[in-house]
Amino acid sequence: MSEELQNHLNNTVTTEQVTIDEAVNYEKKRFSRRYRMRYLDRLEKAFAKEVFEMVGVGSHIVDIPCGNGRFFGVFSKARKLTMVDYSENMLAAAKEKCGTPENVEFIRSDISSMPLSDSCAELCFCMRLFHHMQNDQVRLQSLKELVRISKKYVALSFYNRNCLRFYLRKILGKKIRGNYVTFAHIIDLAGQARLRVVQRIPKLNLFEQQCFVILEKA
Repeated sequence: MSEELQNHLNNTVTTEQVTIDEAVNYEKKRFSRRYRMRYLDRLEKAFAKEVFEMVGVGSHIVDIPCGNGRFFGVFSKARKLTMVDYSENMLAAAKEKCGTPENVEFIRSDISSMPLSDSCAELCFCMRLFHHMQNDQVRLQSLKELVRISKKYVALSFYNRNCLRFYLRKILGKKIRGNYVTFAHIIDLAGQARLRVVQRIPKLNLFEQQCFVILEKA
């Protein structure tokens, strides 16, 4: 294992390795086979559309992790779209899917330290990454890096432990996939990174754990 990969696994997000086949077929396999995942896919894309409308077509958007380009259809009309992912295979799949439009750039980078200038983007969009983060040190460093890059907004998702799905799995002794935190805990970390809450969706997590939050630089 390379020193670069070992540092990534120790200090940031996840130990998962993605093959090129998994990257190319990620959206199809993950979000098309079960009703629940198709429902979550619609929710996540609706959230992406909402934050895109907030910043408009004249904006620069950073999508991290971009995966295989799942939100390209929403953000591609922005003045500039920077698609960032740590996985080389995910980036390769995204390039194959999205092509090479003049307003789009692809960058391989970890979220904790991105090769982007300060306040370069109106929106940093981070979907399905925070529930992979192992601890608060990683979460806070990631938030601070998103704040550094953003001029105004940071939009992200996380797994909220205050939901029926989490407690049912806990009671039934089923495997808990992902790292859950409370909304209050995420907001505390966001405050340390100098972010304030603009909107939370949904207002209460009754069953599903997926929670979206729009944050603004204080």
